[in-house]
This record gives sequence, structure tokens and C-alpha cells, in this order.
Amino acid sequence: MTDDRRTAPTHFQISDAVRASISDDGLVLLDIQGGVVLASNSIGARIWQLVESRLDALEIASRLACDYDVPVERAQHDVAAFLAALEARGLLSAEPPC
Repeated sequence: MTDDRRTAPTHFQISDAVRASISDDGLVLLDIQGGVVLASNSIGARIWQLVESRLDALEIASRLACDYDVPVERAQHDVAAFLAALEARGLLSAEPPC
């Protein structure tokens, strides 16, 4: 049996309560409902930009693999972990597949 969640394209919806600031130094997210501030490096900022561009998780990983010259499997793992952490905090939610 396979895990379809790993192969199905997953898009994310950004919470209306999140404010993002991206700079050369990275990403700062503010959860205005929870009063939480999170910071990430430039790779996290790039992932956030690609989420905002409506790319799915697999497309994001492919872009990062090319941009940073890393194996796509590593990029998929890292993207999944980053997005899962944001989802666990309620900053993103996975959209159901069409």
C-alpha cells in the first residue's frame, strides 16, 4: 500500500491571520491572532514565496533542488518538514486535492 499524500500534489492556503516579511536575511512571520513571531532563513523565505505563488509541495521541492543544487529527495523531505511545521502552528492549511 502506498501513501498517496506523498505523491499527490499538495497546495497550501495561507491563514488570513499571517503577515509575512521577506528580506535578504530571510523570512519573518507574524501570527496576529496568536501573537507569535517566527523567523526563518533565506531558504524558508523562498519556500514561502513559492507557496504564495500557488505551487504545490512537489513543485516547490523541484525548484529548490535546482536552485540549491541538492538532490530532489532531500528537497522534498526538507520542504515537507517546513510546511508541516507551519501547518501545525495553523499558519498554513493543506487544500484538499481537486
